[in-house]
Amino acid sequence: MAKFTEIYNKAKAVLAGQSFEKDWHAFLTTECKLAQLFGADGFDVARSQDPERVRRRLRELSKWNKKIGTVIVEAATNPASAGSVNDRASTLKMVRHLYRVSKKGAQEVWVYSPPKAYTKPIFEELSGDAKALASKLNSEQKIFSSKEMAWMASALAVALKIAEDAKAKLSGASGKQADTDAMIQRWFLDETCGATELADAKTKLLAGFQKIAVACASNKLVFADYVDWIKTRNKYFGAAFRGGEGGGFPVIYLEGAFTRLTGNTGKLWLCAETIIHEFSHHEVHTRDHRYDSSGLKPATATLAYAKAIENADSWGYFALDLAGYLSAGDRTKVLF
Repeated sequence: MAKFTEIYNKAKAVLAGQSFEKDWHAFLTTECKLAQLFGADGFDVARSQDPERVRRRLRELSKWNKKIGTVIVEAATNPASAGSVNDRASTLKMVRHLYRVSKKGAQEVWVYSPPKAYTKPIFEELSGDAKALASKLNSEQKIFSSKEMAWMASALAVALKIAEDAKAKLSGASGKQADTDAMIQRWFLDETCGATELADAKTKLLAGFQKIAVACASNKLVFADYVDWIKTRNKYFGAAFRGGEGGGFPVIYLEGAFTRLTGNTGKLWLCAETIIHEFSHHEVHTRDHRYDSSGLKPATATLAYAKAIENADSWGYFALDLAGYLSAGDRTKVLF
């Protein structure tokens, strides 16, 4: 159950089919209506305040000389209910670490930021008896800091702007077509390519960025952490499943994108490149044939057109360059 969509579906099923402690159940079905937060195609924005309502109630109840883990176990305990205390506790803890991040001048975005100490998906991590369960539930330090979550909203807004810019230039609605064609050649066409490949690339890129722009603008988008990579986070910037996860909403896993990026283009723009890279996987089924660290210059010997046009990092850097956000130094460093 490493995929976020699997966690989402499990929590949704628990809320639909199980009952919490009496007072908590009343709270979760009247003041919160938490089951309605989990829609058929992603989180319902109309219920975006419910996770904070849960956090506030947990804080209030933990004031009375109780740790938050004990409060969650008590809330999840109902011997008359189907299911298990562990599943109900996991669901509350999952919601406890779900945020609707809003920042002036940026987009709102859902972020699932589980405890940094967890090394398994939440429904697997929270196992054992009540004492062991309460101890694990006390882990509070998030995998993403509040500052990083704010960066996600800002970077997503930039990614949307870049994707819209790419759409306009690829369709001929803005910019000089010769400049756009030159940019396509720079990032995708090897030394054997001509007018046929240029036209093919333009068609594929326009169709792809139309999808990427829609995904960037989605109010159902979730940024999360891929739990299987927690021990090796320093090796990855982000991830997404090719074609999506089947839940009806986009999920992007961000690992080191906000802590390890280098270059003089600027961290915000490079974070946006990471988002576009991952959305190209999600929406266009691109692959990771080659990363920027290995060089992205198209060439028959290393990155021929057929691979370049489906290479995620090539899509990301092309969009950044086309929009004018890629520095000359970073372009030179990547195009080798």
